[in-house]
Amino acid sequence: ATGDVSGTDRVGGLVGSTSTSLTSSYSTGAVHGARCVGGLVGMNEGEIANCYTRGLVWGTQYLGGLVGINCRTIVNGYATGLVVGGQAIGGLVSPDDGYSKASVVGSFWDMQTTRQATSTGGTGKSTINMQSGATFLDAGWDFVGETDNGTQDIWWIEEGQDYPRFAWELESDG
Repeated sequence: ATGDVSGTDRVGGLVGSTSTSLTSSYSTGAVHGARCVGGLVGMNEGEIANCYTRGLVWGTQYLGGLVGINCRTIVNGYATGLVVGGQAIGGLVSPDDGYSKASVVGSFWDMQTTRQATSTGGTGKSTINMQSGATFLDAGWDFVGETDNGTQDIWWIEEGQDYPRFAWELESDG
């Protein structure tokens, strides 16, 4: 998804709310809402794997660079867009509001570009670390040309110049 999105509750750059699996997806547009606002998903009650977002997120309450409220699982995701607003804000995921079953594995947010120092789950990194393949390889991400983390070749990175992108994006860029 590349367009801007606005709404009231459970607003996401790709999906407002999900209770199923969401994989190999991204969003880049700005997302605005009042509550449960995320760059990719407003409220996650399923599994998000191998996803990212780069768009601005702003709203009133429960804002996250990737996910507004995470009730289940996030694996290998990242957020880089500015996250601003009222209360309960996180660089990757907003404060969990008591969702003890939630899990975030191998996921990151850029603390400089999101302007957020905290998140419920994930690890905050500087821009230079977010543009380094080693950050993601050490977390088990499967990159083109390496086999330690798998042979599916899901991700690629222009070292020191950009954030990870999907291998299929490289192929479509020609």
